[in-house]
Amino acid sequence: MLRDLDKRDTLVLKGLAISAIVFHNFCHLVGPVHQDELTFKPGRFVVFLKALHDPMTAIAGFCSFFGHFGVDIFIFLAAYGLAKSQWDDPAPWGRFLWGRITKLYPIFVLVVLPWMILMADELGPSHTLKAYGVKLLWMFAGVSNLIPGYGLPPIGPWWFIPFIVQFYALWPLLRRLTNRFGQPGLLALAVSCHVFVAVANQFLVHWSMSLLDTPIGRMPDFCLGIAAARFPVRLNARIVAAAAAGLLFGSMYSIIWPLTFVSALILSLAIYLRMRSALRESRLLMRIGEYSMLIFLLNGILRYEFMPYANSPRSLLFFACVNAATSFAVAAIIQEFFLPRAMAEKFQLVPRAANKLNVVLPPHSPFAGRSELAGQEE
Repeated sequence: MLRDLDKRDTLVLKGLAISAIVFHNFCHLVGPVHQDELTFKPGRFVVFLKALHDPMTAIAGFCSFFGHFGVDIFIFLAAYGLAKSQWDDPAPWGRFLWGRITKLYPIFVLVVLPWMILMADELGPSHTLKAYGVKLLWMFAGVSNLIPGYGLPPIGPWWFIPFIVQFYALWPLLRRLTNRFGQPGLLALAVSCHVFVAVANQFLVHWSMSLLDTPIGRMPDFCLGIAAARFPVRLNARIVAAAAAGLLFGSMYSIIWPLTFVSALILSLAIYLRMRSALRESRLLMRIGEYSMLIFLLNGILRYEFMPYANSPRSLLFFACVNAATSFAVAAIIQEFFLPRAMAEKFQLVPRAANKLNVVLPPHSPFAGRSELAGQEE
């Protein structure tokens, strides 16, 4: 049952999700296979199927076409974590939103400022401000995905910052709706948002906008996260079969395509539950999950250092792995050695009750003596 997921599960799921995102972010820019993440083209699925014929291109093609669905796992966990930890929080809306922003933005600034300094050194301060200043300003304001032409920020996944801030702003309303109408209310909200997005995006495309960049476009993921935390949700065989059909046919037909996001999420959770016992024992996945926030912010910058060398199927897969390892290592170094532990705890990059995991590291481990991560509460 999804309601039984604990902090260890959250860490492992984040480790799996961020790994999928990192490989996707590299492979889809270099390889021939592209994804239907924000726009749909039926020919992309055909290219993906062709890539499966060659073992050297199959892995990179799979990561490119499906890896972006790792974002949906993070969206699910954001709602799930709040519904578990903040459901009865009496704080008013303003205080709640400010509390979430103060936990998110400092780590964001920690990444953005050095990047801006490097860009200013390479391009010049005036050109850097002219090229990126307004985009970053709207992003910091949490509204860049609502302004025509500003939906995609300068670096890869940073669109997630205004996205998650807007979700936090909607959280009290979602909680109130759930308390009043229960599961039927969540289902009705998910379906209503799905229909609205399908209709509205046909008009918004003319302004270079997409509601898939906003919480409204991913509302089924949020609703599933809330339902999983508050109600006894089971992913039975019929639900999983329907999700598999939604993902398959949504990859071929535009009318079904918007269902692929929640379908991929359901399939991912179902597979995880089947492999839960083994995956929960992976210290590596837990570590990657621990560093997921920094990895998410850093990998979009680091990948450009390796992309020029990925000029063949073999080198593409090799440098995708090198990029992932580098992203994980840099995030670990920053968090373990440069980020003050008090700051990491405040921003929930490390746990305050790590002993709940009961993980014993071997004496030779470089992390021996440090408390193991209990998870990030979104």
